[in-house]
Amino acid sequence: MKRFTSNIALAWAVALFVIPLPFLVALSTGLPALYSDTLFGAELGVVAYTWMLAAVYLACRPRWVDRTVGLPHMYMIHGVLAILAIALAFFHQALLPGAGALIGLTGHAGLYLFTAVAVWSLVFMAGWLTARVPALATIKRSLERVFRHEMSVWLHRLNIVAIVLIVIHVHVIDYIASIKPFILLFDAATIAVFAYYLWSSVNRRAFAWRGRVASTRPLADRVIELRVTFDGRDNTQIRWNPGDFAFIAFPDKRGMHEFHPFSLTNSYPASGSVAFAGTSASTNTSVHTISTADTTVTLPHPDSPTMAFAIRADGDFTSRIASLKPGDVVRIAPPYGRYAEFIREHDSHTTDISRTFAQQGHGSSTPGSRTPLVLIGGGIGITPLLGVLSAYADGNRPVDFLYTVRSDRDFIYRDELEQFGRTTPATRVRLQTGRADAAAIASMIRPGAAYLIAGPQPMMEAVRDTLRTHGVAADDIYYEPFSM
Repeated sequence: MKRFTSNIALAWAVALFVIPLPFLVALSTGLPALYSDTLFGAELGVVAYTWMLAAVYLACRPRWVDRTVGLPHMYMIHGVLAILAIALAFFHQALLPGAGALIGLTGHAGLYLFTAVAVWSLVFMAGWLTARVPALATIKRSLERVFRHEMSVWLHRLNIVAIVLIVIHVHVIDYIASIKPFILLFDAATIAVFAYYLWSSVNRRAFAWRGRVASTRPLADRVIELRVTFDGRDNTQIRWNPGDFAFIAFPDKRGMHEFHPFSLTNSYPASGSVAFAGTSASTNTSVHTISTADTTVTLPHPDSPTMAFAIRADGDFTSRIASLKPGDVVRIAPPYGRYAEFIREHDSHTTDISRTFAQQGHGSSTPGSRTPLVLIGGGIGITPLLGVLSAYADGNRPVDFLYTVRSDRDFIYRDELEQFGRTTPATRVRLQTGRADAAAIASMIRPGAAYLIAGPQPMMEAVRDTLRTHGVAADDIYYEPFSM
């Protein structure tokens, strides 16, 4: 059964096979005959290194990859490539233990550093693993009291040190260093990835959007609504799509200097009639203030865009959100996400089918045909679908929205959602406690629909599998698995 979309399958093929190929060809054609018995072990090392380089490149979050497969899927490829690279490197080490102190020292040190960072990342960043192994989840919660979000980010950067060690390792192997085409390719790829890494790090901070906290307020148990406004000077550059997520940092707050991703509950320019954020603020009118229960914040510009987030306190960074005050400085990396792009792709395909149908003499084509949407979300993971719902459920497009939580106290924006469902034509909104069963999901399937899922990893996988079992094509299902 097909479980991946065409774009994701192509991305895996390129990362696993296409990228290492020129390196392997250069190595095998240039290796002296005297060392032919070492070829297989050397090739394992080369593949491991190219996979690790690709993982570092993907860690920089290139936007063209995000728009192709989505950033969460890119993170999945990044993580799996790193793990596979380490596994191959151990085989490489077993086959070619190293002849010479410097060769062995650099190779072993680089591999063990990669391994240490990978183990740390699996515990702290791979939510799919801790969600399935309760013992690891307990260890993670204990360690987080000492090792904060910022430390985890910095430890992850030790991969760069490990790559430097491997570069030295390769260059001190005489018979490998003598293969000029291979070394030229090896060095060029390394320099290119390092340059991109440095450029992206500087660019992310230098060109981050500048904003300030407008308000915070509780929405549910351990869930805080955060609203951020901008100063109005760069509004022409500030845009994001329904369902996007943004990396945000608070440079003046201890423990919140490093960027952290959160899904947005609205879009800008506002394309829907309702924004699920409980204040009177507007993103594209002449409103000058944001009013909450205990504060009033004057916007610096009448057309200042406002970002809205609903954030659950799950870690040291997120637990500090509730302590933020209006006026606190915020830095935001321009948002990522593919939910809106996924809908646009399906709308374009629907229009093409309508045009072809008309050309065959079966009626007139419908300009701007709209794909029916099925939105299924669970828990706090519902946040990206709130922006999608408010933007695309305009009364003309059929939309079926299902939101499930463990208990009534876990709903966010419940009143707004129920009101939206009652007053918006062609839109069905259902709020349910407990997991949606297969029958409920199957009843939402309709011809030509696009299916967007958001929520905990096990829930998204269960919904996807149910849809696939009932004949929905993988290319018609999209979700963003943040738990790597």
